[in-house]
Amino acid sequence: MMTVGLPEVGGGTEVTTGSIASKQERPKSLNVRGVDVMAVGWQDWLKGIAFVVMWKATEIVFTMWECYAVALMEVVFGVRFFLSGDLIRPEETSIIILNHRNRLDWNFFWGALAHATYPPTHNCKIVLKSGIRKFPGLGWIMQMSCFLYIRRRWEDDQRLMNNVLDYFRDIDHTFQVLLFPEGTNLTPATQKKSNEYAQKTGLPCLTHVLHPRTTGFTFLVNKLRNSEQLDAVYDVTVAYPKTLPLTELDLAKGRMPEEVHFHIKRHHISSLPQKEEELREWLGKVWMEKDELLEITLKQGHFPGCTNATPHPTLNVSYLSFLFWTPLTIGMMYLICTWWVMQYWCLVHTVLFTVISFATDGLQHFEVWLYRLEQARLRKQR
Repeated sequence: MMTVGLPEVGGGTEVTTGSIASKQERPKSLNVRGVDVMAVGWQDWLKGIAFVVMWKATEIVFTMWECYAVALMEVVFGVRFFLSGDLIRPEETSIIILNHRNRLDWNFFWGALAHATYPPTHNCKIVLKSGIRKFPGLGWIMQMSCFLYIRRRWEDDQRLMNNVLDYFRDIDHTFQVLLFPEGTNLTPATQKKSNEYAQKTGLPCLTHVLHPRTTGFTFLVNKLRNSEQLDAVYDVTVAYPKTLPLTELDLAKGRMPEEVHFHIKRHHISSLPQKEEELREWLGKVWMEKDELLEITLKQGHFPGCTNATPHPTLNVSYLSFLFWTPLTIGMMYLICTWWVMQYWCLVHTVLFTVISFATDGLQHFEVWLYRLEQARLRKQR
């Protein structure tokens, strides 16, 4: 056996390497570019995997559910979607601005996303009134998908949107934000208020749209642009040349539109003005052009330039969604009516989401809070 000579201590003996070898301690951190990074334990791996699975699972399930809404419109009710202009690029973080013709535009816009997004995937978050998040089922699902809810009190709205948008920035999430700058749908009453505002401010009266509210739009553009997230703004115009349902009650009565037309125009972020006042003027100009476009469209039955306008064929995924969700929905309803376990499960979740919806700002902000809590814990470990 090899020996290693050591300085003589006491009797001047020699010892073997085995007698001096000691078990090395496992490093508690890694040095990466001069910075100590804590080693990841199995608990952290488990948390990370659970976060990714739950986040992705929620988005995938919600997208599949959106497809089912489109499937019901196309397969069951025979709604045909006509699209013109640019495609929506899902790999971009973007703002989508849409005129608000009725209370159901956001639902029909899912049809536009299904047909105009290439590749056919997206992460669209809609800016909605806060009360919608309290709706059983639909509102709860949108909370889980981190939609942006507003209260129409700007101080609160700015805080809530900042919270979610900063979260998307920190996790490097690519998404699209659907905004209705008009703030409400077009009715005789809202049109009267819009025209009174136009007369006071020296703006022209509009016929087919309302004058847009610019605060939310300029905030979103500046917020996402300053964090280097924003790639483009999509100006989308919706038209209903034939039957026009105004409320959910109209749909319940069977007043489903035969055709829904969308025109999409993409503006790269570099083409938008830098100053806030110029952004307000830009949005106002876009809305005046939108009013003129709708004047022509509603007369000829399709957007200009689409002389050979044909509806987009029903997507194969619509049929698949219909075949998947219809029996699943019927089966779940049957189990809820007949099996006590499902009844208890439904009751627990109803109580849970009701409490969260009325007592807090929504499940999406609870998710953000958990993320911030975990980040604070990790910073302390470093």
